[in-house]
Amino acid sequence: MDINEQTDAFLFELQNVVNRFRAEYDLNHATIIGTLEILKIDYLTESNISFECDIDLDEDEEESTGN
Repeated sequence: MDINEQTDAFLFELQNVVNRFRAEYDLNHATIIGTLEILKIDYLTESNISFECDIDLDEDEEESTGN
């Protein structure tokens, strides 16, 4: 299985789990989305992912102060 097939399989399984819990526990969309957001934040903060800004923030600061 290549990465695209693995991603699709993960997505379909995740959808199945969400649908099953929604049906079994009468969860509304806001609760499901909030829970997924918490999980997303956990994954982002616990991983060693490094984000770099492509925008030169120093240049924007100079333009806003008129320097």
